[in-house]
Amino acid sequence: MRILEIETFGRGGLTHYAYNLSAALADRGHEVTLATHAAYELEEGDRPAPFPVLKVMGRWTHRAPSWLPRFALNLMRKVEAIYDGFALAATARRLRPDVVHVHCTNPVALLYLKLLRRRGRPLVATAHVVTPHERIPFQTAVYRRLHGTGELVIAHSRVDRQRLLDEFAVREERVTVIPHGDYGFFEGADAAPRAPAAARESLGLAPDDEVALFFGYVREYKGLDLLLDAWPAVAKARPKARLVVAGDPVRLPPARRAELEAAAERIGAILHFGYIPFSEVTTYFDAADALVMPYRHISQSGVLFLALSVGVPVIATQVGALPEMLDDGDSALLVPPESTAALADALVRALGDPGLRARLAAGGRRVAADHSWDSIAVRTEKAFATLLDPAETPLAAATAQPPRSR
Repeated sequence: MRILEIETFGRGGLTHYAYNLSAALADRGHEVTLATHAAYELEEGDRPAPFPVLKVMGRWTHRAPSWLPRFALNLMRKVEAIYDGFALAATARRLRPDVVHVHCTNPVALLYLKLLRRRGRPLVATAHVVTPHERIPFQTAVYRRLHGTGELVIAHSRVDRQRLLDEFAVREERVTVIPHGDYGFFEGADAAPRAPAAARESLGLAPDDEVALFFGYVREYKGLDLLLDAWPAVAKARPKARLVVAGDPVRLPPARRAELEAAAERIGAILHFGYIPFSEVTTYFDAADALVMPYRHISQSGVLFLALSVGVPVIATQVGALPEMLDDGDSALLVPPESTAALADALVRALGDPGLRARLAAGGRRVAADHSWDSIAVRTEKAFATLLDPAETPLAAATAQPPRSR
């Protein structure tokens, strides 16, 4: 098949997802092209793409001068988004793909999908986010239109599939489940052992610190405030415990960002507010004894698959698809959402018990192994083949979940 994969950010989790899926599809003999943002970050690392990468979005604003007023930058981005939509449509006309597959969590994806529609060319959208994370007027209506456009919607879990059916009235035959893939590519082709001592030194940590990591974009639904509230109880029980917070608070209002910074400072957390480049990600995970995900709600998480893939134990809340794929006490410690007491107890248990951490790390690697990109590519090509020829492969074959590892 000729497949056009479209990812709009150029960096971060969706970019990593699109790269891995595109590479796996290309390895299976498909002719894959990835259209992405001008700020595409992977070409600067050691992850050469085994497929063409077209940087057709964000060409005006990704190098906008710092002195440009915010209102002017926002206006440029809105105009640029429209231009990018037409550029994507032109790219699709030139490449004549058999399938167009869009990865985007922004409402602007609705414009892209409308412009990319063409009779006889299936349009697929992966619902990495099923419902808006923030309550913004009219955004739910936009998501309803977003999920209703195209021939197929891919959900990452049975939970998300049911939400698409129940909350957005997507027809059952238009939704299939294809799980998220592992993120072992962060370890590199050589799979070098983790180097916690060097990583901790670079972050200002002591070799014997017990390190909990909060990582990724900082948004309200991710519950950083809950973790900061829970931390004093952790520090009281585990005096060597240290909290590292690393991620971009780009969606937070300035006042809220200042509140979280002050709270982190009060508990002595190491705080790195800002985007963490691809080349620096493994430093944080090498330094960590556990990843903490105190989320209020979630669809699926690339940060989770990163931790599972590199063997960092996970403490997470029982939200979204997480209980569907993780076993409490085997591949993660799962706690009720918004319970600071339960979160603190789980952190104390994990940080104080090396044997438990080793068991969780091993269980997490088994889960990651069940989500290899080759298996994800097989499910994806089956779903695409069904769209091209409904008699070719039953769509139900692409909806099965991988078995849980024990």
